Amino acid sequence: MSVHDSKSDPTKEELRDFYHRYVAAANNRDFDTISSLVNDEVTVNDVPHKREDVVAALKGIADVTPDFTWHIEDLITTGDRIAARLRDTGTPTKEIFGEEPTGASIEITEFAAYRVRDGRFVEMWFLMDVASAVQQLGRK
Repeated sequence: MSVHDSKSDPTKEELRDFYHRYVAAANNRDFDTISSLVNDEVTVNDVPHKREDVVAALKGIADVTPDFTWHIEDLITTGDRIAARLRDTGTPTKEIFGEEPTGASIEITEFAAYRVRDGRFVEMWFLMDVASAVQQLGRK
């Protein structure tokens, strides 16, 4: 069975490999690979989106913070679900979270959860510590 087999849930190892492939693609700005891992229709934080929306959002992060890097701190998989705690780092060069860049780097925590079907994300949720990022940029 592979993560692409819709008849049964992928194994924990298959989901781990799938997620590591996704994060590596994001960190390498490999948007073609990311596109191949996201369903045509995907729910993001309970809002319906198209695959292109997800890719555009990731391109936007890379544009604002060219060295933005996702570091997997914890990864839990079960059934068709993935949960991750990430440490996100980078130095914004454009406005981010409503704040102008200050030259300061940010390091924030992100929690994310996903559902995978037929080898693609069909549901994605994320929560980032924006208040910490704003504080690190030297704003209150």
